[in-house]
Amino acid sequence: MSGHVFKEGDGVHIISLKKDGVVHATLGGDKYRVAIGSLAITCAARDLTPKVAPRASAAATTPPSRASNYPRPRQSLDLHGLTVDEAIRKLDAWLDSVILSDLTHVKVVHGLGTGRVQRAVHERLQSFTAVRRFALNQWNAGETDVYL
Repeated sequence: MSGHVFKEGDGVHIISLKKDGVVHATLGGDKYRVAIGSLAITCAARDLTPKVAPRASAAATTPPSRASNYPRPRQSLDLHGLTVDEAIRKLDAWLDSVILSDLTHVKVVHGLGTGRVQRAVHERLQSFTAVRRFALNQWNAGETDVYL
């Protein structure tokens, strides 16, 4: 466990991804929103270390790494039958993996129902800086198209 407390703007190294980023927001409970370029993911404090400046020779010879070593997430997420809280937790985890992938268009299937899950999904999508825009699918109101 890191034990280090980070604040917005701190440079960090994400251990599991072997990537450097910047703390975008503190979420409480030892969780942080970390920006990696134009992407943002949620990380636990135990997965973060303070960023160490690279040596000049290593930086010059090492090409930037990509998240392509990780499995590509599905292009759609089905939230049918979940409560609002369950749906948002599942959405957060899935979007973190989508943001790290090279996908630029994905779908969230929330169904019609009472509309509570759809509203919660839309509110949550607004908080992701990597989400350029989103809209209800014009042919299926139970799906939201998300563009990264």
